[in-house]
Amino acid sequence: MKILVPVDFSDISNVLLRTAKKVAKAHKGEVVLFHAVSPAIYIPYPESVGVDVIDIQILKEIEESKKQEAEDKIKGFLDFLKPVPARYRVDVGDARDLILEIEEEENPDLMILGSHKKGLIEKILIGSTAEKVVKHAKKPVLVVKGEDPDLGGEIVIAYDFSKTADKTLDFALDFLAPFLPKVHLLHIDEPLEIPVIEKIGKAIYKKYREEKKKHMTSVVDRIKSRGFYVEDHFLEGKDPAQEIVSFIEDHPSVSLLVMGSKGISGLKRILLGSTSTEVINRANIPILIYKDKEGR
Repeated sequence: MKILVPVDFSDISNVLLRTAKKVAKAHKGEVVLFHAVSPAIYIPYPESVGVDVIDIQILKEIEESKKQEAEDKIKGFLDFLKPVPARYRVDVGDARDLILEIEEEENPDLMILGSHKKGLIEKILIGSTAEKVVKHAKKPVLVVKGEDPDLGGEIVIAYDFSKTADKTLDFALDFLAPFLPKVHLLHIDEPLEIPVIEKIGKAIYKKYREEKKKHMTSVVDRIKSRGFYVEDHFLEGKDPAQEIVSFIEDHPSVSLLVMGSKGISGLKRILLGSTSTEVINRANIPILIYKDKEGR
């Protein structure tokens, strides 16, 4: 398993390194560290100063100095990761764009990303690096929020009976097999809007729910066959994102949420939103997002 880990040298980087080392050792994988250096900013002098041209070479020297400083720091991370095979990459530019470019080039099996808490105004003005990367990444992303995820504790797998949900479940079971956590299989049953006579509509809805519950039982058996202890939760709610967050808040022992993302197009995402994006913004625990590009 190849794991891509963007680091920014803040406190969250230490958590990412510990998590990456734990996962890589369990899966006999390798780690690729990446750091994005902010580009030097050109600020023109006032005309009264009498300087017409800024020496571009000076800006390049500043960037090279920052890049070298970053490389010196990141080499220390490689020592921490031993004996896990690891290497690093450093580049200059916007972190969000560069992370996605590196993902394309490295083709990792998993990306482990830190999410910093931002104020509402800051989120509105500049967005979130983690949010943008999760939206556009092609590979699974583990978003870590402040604390090391307890991969052997209690985890929630959100399941909606879609093909993406089945692929997410398969990936989660393979990923978590070395740790064998307790699994909470969670389905949020949204009300159906059926434009038929009310009694017929209720009958159809009841039958539909019964079939889903039968399928849920088979999914539970599938998880148990892999050696996991599992509890299933079939809940009702009009807002799946809020119901998932509420479930997590009601179960403080849960240390990881796993859910799938269908990879909807940019326009549709703007119009309809994304359950995974909403949960990332609201939930306060690490979240593993499986990306299914075929789910469009």
